[in-house]
Amino acid sequence: MTSNYFLYEKDKEKRIGWITFNRPERLNYMEVEDMRSFTPLLSEIENDDDVKVLVLKGAGKAFGTGMDVMGLGTQTVGITRDTNVPRPSVHRRLLNDRRIMHTHIDDFGLAAVSHFMKPVIAQVHGYCYGWHFQVVSTVDMIVASEEALFTHPAFRYICEPQPGMSWMYTLGANRTAEALFTGRAFTSAELERCGMVNKVVPYKRLEDEVKEIASIIALQPLDTLMVTKHYLETLKAMRHESYSSHLVGVMAHTLSSYYKVESGDYSILRETSKLGASGAIQAREDRYPPKSRLSHKGRGEEEV
Repeated sequence: MTSNYFLYEKDKEKRIGWITFNRPERLNYMEVEDMRSFTPLLSEIENDDDVKVLVLKGAGKAFGTGMDVMGLGTQTVGITRDTNVPRPSVHRRLLNDRRIMHTHIDDFGLAAVSHFMKPVIAQVHGYCYGWHFQVVSTVDMIVASEEALFTHPAFRYICEPQPGMSWMYTLGANRTAEALFTGRAFTSAELERCGMVNKVVPYKRLEDEVKEIASIIALQPLDTLMVTKHYLETLKAMRHESYSSHLVGVMAHTLSSYYKVESGDYSILRETSKLGASGAIQAREDRYPPKSRLSHKGRGEEEV
């Protein structure tokens, strides 16, 4: 069972499955079309009794760097890059954002991961940005290599929480404010101290560590694991009031995309129209001090 972007394999004897994000030459960035195969794949694995535990990982040098930046606006929030076309009204944007919350999030796979009825481990190395950061915020356990970095680059052009960001409850108010206002990348060690990352190990030990944890989990009866997942999902919903937070996120997303761009401000739609994906990302990062930049020339980033 494979797709162009999501590679799936399983160890029937150990009852462990692996999904690998597979675009290593582009740091595993994802196109909008890729998402549509993610939820059906998860559903198939969920119904396969030969799998007790699922591991998510990335091929090559990174776990993943988010969505293709050229898919912004036109494919995800309904705003065109054509400056001759009037921007939609607030009420049209609100309707679109509510549609995204109720249906499109499922296309993104975030709800499917969050509600997946078996334990999910994220095996993270290198960049964990954008959509991939949203995904790891919904899993059960995160094991990360020492050099791993986590953030959502959209914070640097739309300073607002992204859907599915349950990590905000783990980080707390002050750390969440820092993430949103600066958009800086957090190290795996920082997120381990916050309780978001379960374990940090050297890269050369990462895969073996995840295999060991997954093998231990797979010793449990499948019924026990799935009942426990249902319990944890219910507890999380009660504690985090997830539906309410989605409603707040919808309103924030609608309003923030209507901010006024003043002289010197960065506009992702304008810059991608003028410079393309790579140029727009470089222009965004050139505004920040070198030590806080999220991507670098020559590394091939063309993602959000």
